[in-house]
Amino acid sequence: MRQVTLYDGLVTLEVPESWNEIPPETLEFYSLRSAEASGGRMAEVYQVGFRPYDPELDFTLPQILIQIRESGREPYGQFLRLPESDLLGEMSDDVTSEHAGPLLRGVRLNEVAFDRDRFALHLANSLELQLEGRAIVTSVSYLTERGYFILHCYAHEAQMTQLGPVFSRVVDSIEFADELRYQPRLADRWPPHPSTIAFTAAGITAAILVIMVLAGRRQNA
Repeated sequence: MRQVTLYDGLVTLEVPESWNEIPPETLEFYSLRSAEASGGRMAEVYQVGFRPYDPELDFTLPQILIQIRESGREPYGQFLRLPESDLLGEMSDDVTSEHAGPLLRGVRLNEVAFDRDRFALHLANSLELQLEGRAIVTSVSYLTERGYFILHCYAHEAQMTQLGPVFSRVVDSIEFADELRYQPRLADRWPPHPSTIAFTAAGITAAILVIMVLAGRRQNA
């Protein structure tokens, strides 16, 4: 593993030594394709990414994508009351019905959990892709004093035995500078406008959309 510094020196984390950083122009292409595929409804922006293969290649698994959202400080209390398992299933069905087609057969939200110690929302999703087969997407959204620092880890299901511990180490290695590290407040436990479900659904859809549109580009190449 090697340590990298991001976000103007405010975040450090470890990534595998052999993984290459994805060029900014490739990440920009991801965003443009996402916006195109969604008719402009969604334009996910990824500031940093890593993968073990040639970073100039088209989208391939596995890889890690990072989003920095300076959307303002959020109260952590909204994540203390997460959706029940039956609601997670309904959310998965809704995403599948909206996006299923020639590239995506189905999606399942397997787990949503909030780490109270690190103020991080963990999501685990499994996708059934027409070309790639079953893929796993694990996402961790850290609350910060400015918004969110989000890590998306993509891999084929068959790769997870090997890569699961690697992804866990990357997540565990994340450290924030004092000015960015989330500082809990008493009022955070009673947020005025809970948005957990909407945020969760948006995270699932974003993860799916990136794989779908880029897998489609490979099919059409």
